[in-house]
Amino acid sequence: MLTRFSLPLVLVLVAFSLGAAEAAPNEDAPQPQAATQIPFGFTLGDAQQPTTSHVAKLGSDIAFPPGTFDGALGGLTNTVPITGKLTIPPTDGYFVAFRFMGTTGRVEIVPDGDATGTATVKTGKDTNCKTTQTNICADTDVTAKVFIKLSNVKVDGKALDVGPDCRTAQPASVNIKALVPISLPAPPVKVTSTFTTPAFAGCTGREDLSRLLTGLVSGPGNTFVSNLTLRCFSSGCKQA
Repeated sequence: MLTRFSLPLVLVLVAFSLGAAEAAPNEDAPQPQAATQIPFGFTLGDAQQPTTSHVAKLGSDIAFPPGTFDGALGGLTNTVPITGKLTIPPTDGYFVAFRFMGTTGRVEIVPDGDATGTATVKTGKDTNCKTTQTNICADTDVTAKVFIKLSNVKVDGKALDVGPDCRTAQPASVNIKALVPISLPAPPVKVTSTFTTPAFAGCTGREDLSRLLTGLVSGPGNTFVSNLTLRCFSSGCKQA
C-alpha cells in the first residue's frame, strides 16, 4: 500500500515518463523536407548599356560598371520566395552643385543584407513571356535595401574632406518589378525603379558635412535603370 508520502512521488514519476514519451522523436514518422532552392545568376548592365542612377536634385546620372544579382528561387510553381545578393562595383560620378560648381566623388552601393521578394513562375501560354526557347519566366517583385556611400569628393578640383564613413543614415529601398526569363538563352530585360535617397550621416572630416550633402543629394524621385541578363540557372550556376 502506498503511503501518503509516496503517492505524490509516484504521480510525478508517471507524469515525467509520459512527457518524455511524447517528446521522444518518432523515427518512423515522415520528416519535414527542406524547401527547394533553385540558384540563378543575373548580370546587371554592360559596357554598352551600363546600370545608371539618376540623382534628381542634381539632375545628374551616375553610370556603374557591370554588376551581378545571384540568389535562389524557392521552387518553380505558383508564387515562391526569392532571395539574392546584389553586387554593384563603385564608380566615380560627376555632378554640378548649386548649378555652377563642378563636383566629383566616389559612389559606392553597400547592400543592407540580401534582397528579398517573391516570384510567380509563368509560361508563354498565360502571359507575354515569349523571350526564351522554353517560354518560362518569373514575374518578380524584389526589394533591395542599400546604403549609398560617398568618398573622394572634390569641388572644383579641391578635396572636400567627408571622412571614411560618409553614407546615408538609413538604407534606400529599391523595389524592382520585372518579368524576367529563367531559361537560357535569354535576352536582356530593362528594369526601372524610383527610390528616395535618405539623409546622410557620418560625413565628418575637418567638419561635419552631413547636412550639406543631405541638402544637395537626398530626396525622392531618383531612378535606378539596368538591363538584367540571365547568366545561369539551376544546375548551370556554381554554388557558393
